[in-house]
Amino acid sequence: MKKFNIIRYGVLFILPLMLFSCNNWIDTDLNVDPDSPTDVPMEYLVPSIQASMAYVAGGNTSVRVTNIWMQYFDGVDRQSLAQGRYNINSADVNDLWESLYAQAMMDCKTLMDKAVEKESPHYVGVAKVCMATCLGTLTNLYGDLPYTEAFQGNSGILQPAYESQEAIYGHIEDLLTSAITDLGSEENAVDLASDLMYDGATDKWIMTANALLARYSLYKKDYATALTYVDNAFASNDDDFGFAFINTTSGSNPLFQFMRDRNDIRMSSTFIDELVNTGDPRLAAYAELDLSGAYSGSVPGSENSAASKPGTFVAAGDAPVYLATYAEMKFIAAECAFQAGVTADAITAYQEGITASLEKVTGATDSTYMADFVDNVTTITIEDIIMQKYKADYGTVLAYDDWRRTGFPELVAVVGATKATPVRFPYPQSEIVYNSNCPVGVQLSDKLWIFQ
Repeated sequence: MKKFNIIRYGVLFILPLMLFSCNNWIDTDLNVDPDSPTDVPMEYLVPSIQASMAYVAGGNTSVRVTNIWMQYFDGVDRQSLAQGRYNINSADVNDLWESLYAQAMMDCKTLMDKAVEKESPHYVGVAKVCMATCLGTLTNLYGDLPYTEAFQGNSGILQPAYESQEAIYGHIEDLLTSAITDLGSEENAVDLASDLMYDGATDKWIMTANALLARYSLYKKDYATALTYVDNAFASNDDDFGFAFINTTSGSNPLFQFMRDRNDIRMSSTFIDELVNTGDPRLAAYAELDLSGAYSGSVPGSENSAASKPGTFVAAGDAPVYLATYAEMKFIAAECAFQAGVTADAITAYQEGITASLEKVTGATDSTYMADFVDNVTTITIEDIIMQKYKADYGTVLAYDDWRRTGFPELVAVVGATKATPVRFPYPQSEIVYNSNCPVGVQLSDKLWIFQ
């Protein structure tokens, strides 16, 4: 006992001396990682935000899972099979939430603050558009979110309060409308650089802000306002809000990486049959030939791993991810005109949407398909509009939004499923464990405010 006491008291006596001495002889920069700078210049934040946003919000879990549920794809093995049968849990959606909040959105907040300090509103505007894009993706999947108190861990707010989806939509609209002002500013100290999406073209970013405002106005059933935003959004496919990946081991398209590493999804028979039966010229870009040399789909839930794999348009190593498109704007215009009872305008916008998608995917229009679905159209329904939009929005989260709004496309029963198609994501496990403000008791059948 005495020996241990002597050691204890000796340590207590020596420890202050050691701590004092450490300040004199230990290099304080010893544990600073030169590859992880604490202060990142604005021109480096922009490409980081864009790549992270595109990979997570435009690919990975958000797109893959919702595209299985919308029966573009079918999960044929492991986790994808379970998710295709509507068995999705909080751990499945951790990465989506954490990646957007900790990477893209945190960098957006940092970029906004830096750009304000450096009197560079063009950078502020880009950060706001990207923040709104991430917020829109998250709230349409989860509902209520932290925002006002988020990104303030340095201020001691480690459990940010959740805000209603209605409030989040208000933040999105404020971000986008103020971004238009910022991007149009004639006084800007630092030129926008390293922009991998629009190469610093602020007019394209303004179009994107209007496109997103059109989308969210449509979701709120404010059709007249949506049309005004469409008029100021994209003028052609060249304006699309997308991110082009480079086919490398670490930086390629997210679905390409998933198929290379996991390979447990195939094309769904619901989508493939629709394309085949209508002679859709996008088929060869949307799907690969199966082993028999034909295009085939797996009946949802049937575990048919012999069916066609996703095609080059969405799953090539260098396939771009699209977050908003000119074709989407035309289908929004068609729906809004239809709701206003202006049938002629609805048909024109519908035809333009189909044409834009065909040209984007195939590089040309197909005369037979155009004759059947474009040139000779004299009447139109909401189902017509949404079904053509469904075909154009392959590889995005948008079909899931439209299905919850309109009930189209009509989905077939999933083999082995014991639940209805989910209308939302569960909250991630990390939020449930670490944020006491996270809503509890959420069910996959609980409709979100915007889709009531």
